[in-house]
Amino acid sequence: MGGGLRCTARVVVAGLLPGLLGACYAYRPVPSSEIQPATRVSMVLSDYGRLEASNQIGPQAARVEGAVVSTNDTAYLLSVTGVKPITGSWVRWSGEPVTMRRDYVALTYERRPSRGRTVLLLAGATFTLLTVMVNFNILGFGSLDIPLIPGANGDPGDQ
Repeated sequence: MGGGLRCTARVVVAGLLPGLLGACYAYRPVPSSEIQPATRVSMVLSDYGRLEASNQIGPQAARVEGAVVSTNDTAYLLSVTGVKPITGSWVRWSGEPVTMRRDYVALTYERRPSRGRTVLLLAGATFTLLTVMVNFNILGFGSLDIPLIPGANGDPGDQ
């Protein structure tokens, strides 16, 4: 019994792994001229941008993520969801508005759904669900204990 549970646990982990890796989205480079309001972006700051934006988003910020609220010729208004320092882990924000000047930004990436990764996630989740259903006999999907041929496995059957 212990070996079966370990095997099932491995299958569950393998099925959920794509989801844990952020399987449904990918970041693709996008020219700053193509950024529209409501676009989810990740902006890599230049050295100048890190220095100048430090009073708004904190010292040593390397990357800013969020949704574009509006744009003009000189700046973006972002609803910030996270800031990544040069060293350390992401600092989550809850949509605070921050004006980010265009000359602060070195690279801009757009967050888009990834069809291939989404399919991989759904396939993994389906495989995991079916494996758990079979191993734990949920909804009768488990192994059959009824012999298919009367008299097989020492069962006298209906004689």
